[in-house]
Formats: sequence, structure tokens, C-alpha cells
Amino acid sequence: MKHYDIVVCGGGIAGVAAALAASRRNKKVLLIEKQSVPGGLATSGLIYIYLPISDDRDKVIASSITEELLIRCQEYGPFSLGEKWGGEGVGNPGNSRDRYRCCFSPAGYMLTLEKMVRESGTELLLETTVTGVRTNAQNRIEEIEIFCGCEKEQISADCFIDATGGAYLFRMAGAQVFPETNYHNPWVMEVNAENKEHFPLTGDLHVQPMPIPEKDGSMEQVLSSAEMQEFIRRQYKAIRAHYDALSAQQRKTIYPVHLPMMPQTRKIARIDAFAEIKTGEAGMRFEDSIGVAADWRKKAPAWETPYGALLSRQVRGALAAGRCINSSGDAWEIFRVIPAAAMTGEAAGVAAAMASEQQIDPAELSVASLQKELVKTNGIMHISDGYYFNASSK
Repeated sequence: MKHYDIVVCGGGIAGVAAALAASRRNKKVLLIEKQSVPGGLATSGLIYIYLPISDDRDKVIASSITEELLIRCQEYGPFSLGEKWGGEGVGNPGNSRDRYRCCFSPAGYMLTLEKMVRESGTELLLETTVTGVRTNAQNRIEEIEIFCGCEKEQISADCFIDATGGAYLFRMAGAQVFPETNYHNPWVMEVNAENKEHFPLTGDLHVQPMPIPEKDGSMEQVLSSAEMQEFIRRQYKAIRAHYDALSAQQRKTIYPVHLPMMPQTRKIARIDAFAEIKTGEAGMRFEDSIGVAADWRKKAPAWETPYGALLSRQVRGALAAGRCINSSGDAWEIFRVIPAAAMTGEAAGVAAAMASEQQIDPAELSVASLQKELVKTNGIMHISDGYYFNASSK
């Protein structure tokens, strides 16, 4: 049986950030992703926009790996940051004058993320699924079973990170989770010379959000196999309806070139954790905060992230990162997106590495010591620590 210091389940943005953070602390790290490409919903789901890491005062409130991943998303694509944020200025569709954010080419970002993971020394297993979990008498995860091709393998680790987006690792270990309504909003890469409204990539190529009939617009939860299949069926139905409404002549100039390779579920499951980030807590200070997330929808106060939101009440030996941390209601809208996933992923990666070094459960880790280590790599723990961007210092 192979043993690692840290095993990260899920190779989306949260998982990549977690793996980078742990590997950069010289840990033996394994990153497992069920698809053949990294990036998760950001890339396979064609989400296309690295949302803001600046707040309502135009201060940078997320740095370190979160900012690094934002800057690197420009590498293989037509977009750049706005001039205010050290980019090329107006005229590029990926720019934002007011917010520190950038669009990216989903395929191009896959190339960047895979390169970053490999260069960090992380062992990366693509097209690999976690099929089982073994816990001890204290319900601490000790081993997982993985499946690739026709081969199964047992993997053990000092600490595990669930960055699956749906808390799948925690759920297999028996943790309690809570679902929330998922709305349908599939995005498709489309050729359409007439459409100048939506997310242009280059020339006639853009990303098109699909209109959804009201009766198919949302599902209360997507936890079971049947519910997931129904969610995917509705996505296909909506996409086909969009193109079925076109004439035969229109379909020669308006057509899809790439569909999302994973269901575009935004909020599948959040863990029952020691802390919950709730509606109305924007702008609040938490002394145990391990990072800050911007409100991506508008210029509004940012949100701090208590460490306890990453720790399941029922399962030991693991941390959550990304969309499955314990944020509910309006807070889940804030913490389900790319920058928050990167921020919580990095925090989980550093916490897991420290727990491995000290041979303790992540719940026993001193939050003050974790904050100190995150700050060493320019992590921002509190809203008040945000700073005004200075291009000359980058």
C-alpha cells in the first residue's frame, strides 16, 4: 500500500491550491482527479471567469496562491488583467477596470494548472476515482480505495483533503452534509458571429449561457444518483432546446463547439462543521479566520473564513476545501466560486501539512500557528489586512 503525507481528492481549483500549498512545504502529496484534466468546474464546466479578489474598497483581500492562480490564468488565452491591476488596459474582453479579476480560456487554464501541479512535485492521478473509504474506531480516515482503468489500489495518508465539490469523501466516511437548491445555468462554447453580448473568447467564439424553462430551473438537491442524472438530463434538454429553436440555415453559423464536461452544479453538499458561515456575516471579523473571500456579485463587504468551517464534526483526519466547506445561504454564494475555492484550498493544504508534521488531527491544530504560516506566504487573514494594489511591487 502506498502512503502519502497528504492526499487531496478532487483536482479543481481548491484541490490544485491545496496540493500546491502542501507540496511547497516539502510534503509527499497525491492529487486525485476523476477527469483527465484539472480545473474542475472552472475548466471542465466552462465557467471561464476568475472572479474578483478585490473588495468594495478596491483593496486586494486574497493573495498568495489565490492571486498566483489568478495571474497564471492569462497564460494560454486572449485575456489579460485590467490596467489598474497590472494588465494591458481597456479593449480586451477579459479586462475589468473596477475589479481584480480576469477571464480565461478553459482549455488553456487546464494546461497551466497541470503544469503547476507537476512542477510542484505533487503526484497527479487523472482519470482516477475514489471508490471507498476506511475509517478507524474514532472515525478517522486512514485509507481510501481508488480506481483507474480496471485497477483498484489502496492509499493511506496522514491527512486527507476533500476538494471534490460535493463532499464525496466525507459522505463516504459517514459525515453529515446539508444540500441546497441548485439552479440550472449551463454554459456552452459556441460559434455565433451575431452574438456580441456574452463572454467573447475571440472572433465569433464565445461562451453562451443557456436559457432554462422556469419549470426546469432548479432542483432542491443533487445528492443521490437519481437526482444527479435528472440534473444532467435537464442541462442537455436546455442546450438542445436552444439550438432546436434555430432554423436549419442558422445552425450553419450558430453551433456549439464544446459542451461542459461535468454537471454545472454549484451547491451540492456542505459539511456539518465546527463553524458555519451564514447569511449576514459579510464584513464580520473572526479571530480564527484563515482567509478572506470577496463578494463577486457587486462591490460589497468581504467575508472572513473561520477555520472551523473546514472541519467536519463527525469525521477526523480530513479537511474540506472549496464548495463543500460549511457556508450556508448567501454565504454559500460567496464561497462556492473560484477565488474562495483557491483560498480555502491553500489553507487546507497548509493545515494538513502542519497536522502531518505534528502527527495530530487537523482539529487539534493551533489556529494561531496556522495563521502565522499562511501569513508567511502573503496570506491575508482578515479584511482589515487588505491592501491597495501596487503594480510596481509585483
